[in-house]
Amino acid sequence: MTETISRELRRDATGFLGSLYNSLAGQAPAYSIAGGAAFIMSYAYAASPLAMLLTLLGVLAIVYSIFVMARKYPHAASFYAYVTNTLNSKVGFFNGIVYTVFYSIIGVGSIAIAFAYLGTEGMYAITGHPINPLILLPIPIVLALVPAVLGIRPSIRTEMTLTSIEIAILLLFVVLSFAANINRLSILPFTVQGTYQTSPGGILMALSGGLVFAITYFMGFEVSTQISEEVKDTRRSVPTSTLWATVLMGVLYILVTYAIILNIGYSQSSINNFVNEVEGMGPNPVYTLIGHYLGEAGLILFAVSVMLSVFGCYLATLNATARMLYGMARDGLLPTWLTETHPRYKSPHKALYLSTAVAIITIMLAYLASYISGYYKPIALTYNAMEYAYAIDSLYYVLSLLLIAVGALRVTTWRGRVAIAIGAALLAITFYYSVTGMAYLYILIASILLIVIVELTILRNKLDKIKITTCPYC
Repeated sequence: MTETISRELRRDATGFLGSLYNSLAGQAPAYSIAGGAAFIMSYAYAASPLAMLLTLLGVLAIVYSIFVMARKYPHAASFYAYVTNTLNSKVGFFNGIVYTVFYSIIGVGSIAIAFAYLGTEGMYAITGHPINPLILLPIPIVLALVPAVLGIRPSIRTEMTLTSIEIAILLLFVVLSFAANINRLSILPFTVQGTYQTSPGGILMALSGGLVFAITYFMGFEVSTQISEEVKDTRRSVPTSTLWATVLMGVLYILVTYAIILNIGYSQSSINNFVNEVEGMGPNPVYTLIGHYLGEAGLILFAVSVMLSVFGCYLATLNATARMLYGMARDGLLPTWLTETHPRYKSPHKALYLSTAVAIITIMLAYLASYISGYYKPIALTYNAMEYAYAIDSLYYVLSLLLIAVGALRVTTWRGRVAIAIGAALLAITFYYSVTGMAYLYILIASILLIVIVELTILRNKLDKIKITTCPYC
């Protein structure tokens, strides 16, 4: 008797709240703050909250593109389906590969490296002694597979728990910081004077630099679009939850950034000192600030919450990656075995295994690049491997979102087009500043050529026949 192979995801596995938390987990607030606050401040200085506010407004214009698409074209391989339906199947395939292989899978690898590095920073802040980050590296890779294979429900429950903890700690830090420094509250961080630049060009450069790093805080807001086939009332729940998750995270980021500046001082020298501390290989000063208000127990809790934040982000990104592979395979563009789902849990387990395996390869390549660049000690080696992987995947992320924005222009009103154009301009600025070296640009160009060659030689006939409008059962 032939065994029936399961190829369907679990329908109605979660709802609006699950979709909301999945998007929150994808943005990883504690991870973003611990790893990115200094980068924003190194450009925007005391005006970092202003840069974050401007970023939120710009990101919401980008989110609007996703909002429009998610309502019209729910699909597991969302970033492929959106562009296929609004532009054409060839560009849709291109965007699917850009997002899945060159952003999402590399992103899974970079998040695993970040788990190792930030975990080491947390241990250092607590004990005063660093550990080898390579010890921590396998933890998310192995453990995240468990809830991922068990299905979207266990994954969402895990993300709800972890994300609630980190948000609660960050909000407590904000409240205590404001209470302790109530006499020092100022509107300076929301003015251009906070950049300490006097010329219009200098002000623009400072805010643009801060904006480039601030936009990375929101990376992952879109991951709920990839679980759309498993969400109840998907055309309403997914776009609305994605929008609200972005707004909530934006407000939280503004408050936390303001609280950090409130604690370290508004002066240029005090902010420089903070940035220098972060860029050194000593304890991250964000941990020190948390410990100042919450004590030793709070410091330990925050260090753990950062690791939980990275883990939650890893899990959300892994699930999104696997569903992109699953959705594209279901439309005949990738091997059929990627459409197989677990007979009991209805998770795309083979796509999850492949995503993990390829992510491990990208991790090895990132460490190799770091080693070739002259970094040999474990902490420095890990930090620079994380930076290399992050620099590469962020380029592809912005490129993929730009294609989504172009497609959304064709299915919305003129007012919507204005909002999308603003978001596209923000993405273009980010893309320009994200090319931190010619090597990254060469890698980007080479990968684009590779995708085009694959399209022309292997998939041309298949792509011409594809025209999808929605998921099979949404």
